[in-house]
Amino acid sequence: MSSTMSRARERALRKELLRARAAVERQSLRKSTCDVVHDISPAALVRSVVPRSLSSGKGAGAALMQGARFLSRYPFLVSTLSGLFSGRGRSRTRLLKAGVGVVAAWQMVKLLKPGQGSPDAS
Repeated sequence: MSSTMSRARERALRKELLRARAAVERQSLRKSTCDVVHDISPAALVRSVVPRSLSSGKGAGAALMQGARFLSRYPFLVSTLSGLFSGRGRSRTRLLKAGVGVVAAWQMVKLLKPGQGSPDAS
């Protein structure tokens, strides 16, 4: 009778070990998926193309990185601006498009300046 009890305990122990192993594998898969999602984000793709010397500091590379972060945060701006600037129009609509472009550029410059225009800057 004790041998059947030990067999039952052994089976239960094996089941628990398999459950623990499956949980660890699920957690590993979840972490790997999150890593892949982070690696293919627009900011990460731009960061992989731009040399590190350009992306550090306050040069054009840093502005490019901030712009990429801004556009990845608000993707509808890219589609709106491309829709505005694509297609033909009369001189009046071209003037309107140019005005919208100037306002958008002004807002981008305002947001990219450190300490100004960003609510999280202190």
